[in-house]
Amino acid sequence: MTDERIVHIHGLIQDWLSFVNDPKPATEENLSRLDHVLDLLALSRHSLEDVGRIIAEDGQDPPGWSDQATLRKSIATRFPMLGFYNIPADVTSNFSNATLHLGDAIDDLLDITNELLQVKWLIENNLPGDASWNFAFTYDHHWRYHLRSLQWYLEMRRFEST
Repeated sequence: MTDERIVHIHGLIQDWLSFVNDPKPATEENLSRLDHVLDLLALSRHSLEDVGRIIAEDGQDPPGWSDQATLRKSIATRFPMLGFYNIPADVTSNFSNATLHLGDAIDDLLDITNELLQVKWLIENNLPGDASWNFAFTYDHHWRYHLRSLQWYLEMRRFEST
């Protein structure tokens, strides 16, 4: 992994945190920026090697997730127009008979933010290998689902509003 990639990821995380933590409520126009940053985060994951090939420093573990209630309230205040949405339980099977799950855009934003805060901590504590591994692994096994579900929700909000 090159240093440029981790510097780029750090910049994206900084942009994400600045955007999500802005105290002013987001507008509908801000949601196109959110969609754009989600794309950039996914592309950054794809610029990294397979998790098995990333060498971690085996250093300190990042601190635990922050106060979830406070962070969730802050995100909900920032994005008052976002809420719950439907997710089909089955997409590639059980056609026409799939049940629905409940998605939560605020929870999606919260989970992505928490994962990125850990990567930021690793970068800022000079553990770029651990940061790369953490970014790739947690994307692959957790927040990719939140990112893709949130993108789908944003797209359907646009589509259904016309």
